Amino acid sequence: MKILLIFLIIFITVLRADIYKDNKWLPSLSVFFQDGQHVYPNPAICDKLLDDFAKSASGLTLCSINNSRPITLCERCIDEYVAFSAKYQELKTTVVNGTSCGSVFMSRDRLNVVMEYHDSIAALWNKGNCNGCFDWNGTIPTLKNDTINFKRMYNSTMYCILNNIDPDDKRHVCEKCFDTYVELDTFYMTLSSDSIGVDSVCMDIVDSMNATRSIWSKTLNCCNLRRTPEVAFLCFASIISLLPFIYYLAVRFYGPIRDIPNVLKQSRLKQSFLRSSDTSND
Repeated sequence: MKILLIFLIIFITVLRADIYKDNKWLPSLSVFFQDGQHVYPNPAICDKLLDDFAKSASGLTLCSINNSRPITLCERCIDEYVAFSAKYQELKTTVVNGTSCGSVFMSRDRLNVVMEYHDSIAALWNKGNCNGCFDWNGTIPTLKNDTINFKRMYNSTMYCILNNIDPDDKRHVCEKCFDTYVELDTFYMTLSSDSIGVDSVCMDIVDSMNATRSIWSKTLNCCNLRRTPEVAFLCFASIISLLPFIYYLAVRFYGPIRDIPNVLKQSRLKQSFLRSSDTSND
């Protein structure tokens, strides 16, 4: 029994010596695990592109939130959006020594953080139809002519309202700004196949128009003031259109036409009497 125990101790000692004799693999393990964290030896350029993309995403997010009410993020955040899109494409397509930066940071795990953040931020931009505010024919997006014209009409309408508003007489501002408001509203309806504009008009324009309509109809009550003469006109026009029908009924039931059958009957009786008289005389 003692001999077996001694042999077992010697065997374990020799085995441990063999294991630790060649420890060249230990430094390579430290490349992937340091201080409790996994360390991936990514290309330095890819790390730099990832940092640039993170900063561009942060900049666009900050700009969007700061211009959320009233909604002006499409026009005021266009530079941040262009930088955000460019940095994402650069990160996605850059290859360093046969290693794609996109493959390093995207679709490597269930969270897929880089792509998820990109898609969520881009979804907000697309939801607002922000690209619809701009022409994208050149390398730098520029405002469309329709966007410029709408801004001009919108500014004219708001300027008119602010300079003619009178709390004691709302009819005054409605009369003064009626033409400019109608011009703005009519132009807005030509921008889209529907009057709401949710299909193609960028959200900056939609929000501006909604705010203007709310001020015009609810705050200033201009729609109700305009409705009064319209109702009077419609009532008057309806009465005029009914006059021929009323005249026909009056003539039909109370005029000379009602006596025509009796007149005809008397005329026939008289003719018969005359014929009888002529026959008797013969």
